[in-house]
Amino acid sequence: MKIYSLIQDKNELVAVEVELTLLPGLPGIQFLGLPDQHLKESAFRIKSAIKQSGFQFPTSQQILVNLRPNHKRKTSKGLELAIAAAYLWETEQAPRPVGSSDFYVYGELTLGGEVIEPEDLRENLLKEHAVVLTGKIGSEKPAPFRRRLIQKLSELATPEEKLAELQFEKPQAPNEILKYSFSKEQARLLEILAVGEHSLLLAGPAGSGKTTLTKFVSELLRPPSLKNFRDMRRVHRHFGEEILWRPMVRPHHTTPVMAMIGGGSVPFAGEISRAHGGVLILDELLEYSPVVQEALREPFEEGKIKVVRAGRMAEYPAQAQILATTNLCPCGDFTPATGFKKNGKCRYSLKRCQSYSQRLSGPLVDRFEMLEFTAPIRGFEISGEAVRNRVRQAQEFNQSLFQDGISNSRRELLQIMTTLQPGIAALLPDQFSSHRRKLATLRVARTLADLELSRQVKKEHLSQALEWTQNNFARLKRWEP
Repeated sequence: MKIYSLIQDKNELVAVEVELTLLPGLPGIQFLGLPDQHLKESAFRIKSAIKQSGFQFPTSQQILVNLRPNHKRKTSKGLELAIAAAYLWETEQAPRPVGSSDFYVYGELTLGGEVIEPEDLRENLLKEHAVVLTGKIGSEKPAPFRRRLIQKLSELATPEEKLAELQFEKPQAPNEILKYSFSKEQARLLEILAVGEHSLLLAGPAGSGKTTLTKFVSELLRPPSLKNFRDMRRVHRHFGEEILWRPMVRPHHTTPVMAMIGGGSVPFAGEISRAHGGVLILDELLEYSPVVQEALREPFEEGKIKVVRAGRMAEYPAQAQILATTNLCPCGDFTPATGFKKNGKCRYSLKRCQSYSQRLSGPLVDRFEMLEFTAPIRGFEISGEAVRNRVRQAQEFNQSLFQDGISNSRRELLQIMTTLQPGIAALLPDQFSSHRRKLATLRVARTLADLELSRQVKKEHLSQALEWTQNNFARLKRWEP
């Protein structure tokens, strides 16, 4: 007997062939094909469910189950129903459902024989013509595939038919920003971050609005496509969470490297993957261990992370906008831009301040597209509604210009070069300290042009972008006010 079910592979459900046969021997269920511990425990639930549902379990035969492909480690919440159904069909204790001959069987079993639809089935899109035999869930929600629903294993011969319903919960943006107002500098920075989705390092004294600024970025990001939103929700299901919008993840600075990037003898996703599609906020970046700082270098540019543990490799999505805040001095007052040292407000020596700031990983800092030195806030002149309106207008303009759904922070150099005002391209080679700085400047300049609804990147856009993408980085290295 061969049927098809589903297993977890890289945060997705993929098809697996379940081959079942009966051999003489002691009664029990034996798995082949690299089952995990969860599946081995399933044998007891399957046996109990079969008996409690009024069916016969073999007394002088063993049930041999082969899961193909054989080389992949198998983990699944729904193979229990598949194995129980294959056994009952093989022994002709229940008739196989008529209709489609190619369908998936996916459901959890209780000891009493009840069938439950696993939650991970909801966030995985199967083909629209697919048919899934599964169990009932607490609330009836639309599914993008045809379903045959049973509440108990005893109802295997008479499932309830449900047609595909292509309706999904749409992302719902929060409106917290409408309760706040911002200074001109804060509003400008928020608009750039939300429209371009650039990575940013905020350095400045306590009370200069660093943390407050970062917490509003996620709700200003453009609405994700339904497919991307399902991907985000699927990742969060592994953390036992539900999200209604792009995620905002703020791990504590004591978070160890394995929890940040993922790992373990059985690999699991980390905080960087939990922020996939949204914003990862690293408050007090200097307090993170050097190992964590170095481990974050790959996701910055790759948008994914590979974890190899005990000979097993797993790849997780990690395309998040990274925003970091930090003080550059033990007392938190000194920055190269504020001049606090001259005013006597920093009680530590310049050498001590420089030593403290050297805890920042240079290669990690260089991967931030923007660096901003904050100062104490003076005045709250611009409403959150005005900021959001400007952001939405610029986002729509950008997508009408490129029509690809990609943020400026992910655009290639040649794509942006085609939008430069004639004559500017000749000036570029002499202005940048590295290719990374050049690309960051062009990306931020493109965002500044979007905010002005300009199809071309002009000289003034480049001049403004250089302050964030190159000049501030140079000041940080030289410690100049």
